[in-house]
Amino acid sequence: MEPDIPELPRHPHKPSGLPRWLEWTTAISALIISVCSIGIAIYNARIESRLLKANSYPYLVAGISDGQLDGPNGPESITIELLNNGVGPANEQSLKIRLGDQYVTNVKDLIRTAVGSAEADKAVELLTPVYDDEPTRFIASRDHGLIFHIDKTPANARYWDMFDHAMNVKRLSVEFCYCSVFDECWSVKGQVREEVKACVPDPHLEFVPKPRAQIV
Repeated sequence: MEPDIPELPRHPHKPSGLPRWLEWTTAISALIISVCSIGIAIYNARIESRLLKANSYPYLVAGISDGQLDGPNGPESITIELLNNGVGPANEQSLKIRLGDQYVTNVKDLIRTAVGSAEADKAVELLTPVYDDEPTRFIASRDHGLIFHIDKTPANARYWDMFDHAMNVKRLSVEFCYCSVFDECWSVKGQVREEVKACVPDPHLEFVPKPRAQIV
């Protein structure tokens, strides 16, 4: 004989104090508020990202000078450098230098093109450059990256003047491409600056101050 199992006491269902339509309205309102909060968070994140990028934009320009960089008592110097006038660092990834319609790939090549073949060997011997032989440069905000400079001396004055004259008459131009820390890139050719997807160096035209065969 099976034992009797006592039935559990049944508690009467107590209806909620709120009408059913009000419960649904409250739930839907909470859901809408949650969705709106997520949307606002995403929007704020995008705004912060844009502000961060705006505060990290580099602005690279070429500086070409043949003056006295160290003041009135310093020597005259032909100098080519890249200046970062932006608020963020610039990652220079491509550099080309053209004299007239001819690209040159190092300082010696530039000197030979400027003074002509008849004077080239002596000019290369006497015009001693100080240069940065790195293939690319990472330039901080408000800083500069030296490409090269050549001081004028009594021994090289004639060839320095020839070089300087050729740079002005034949119109030396610097072309370069650089990126921000967010991989936003710009290509600069003379006065034309345009945003590009990426910098694509041309290994046959890239300017490296020291001839590649000599770089160790």
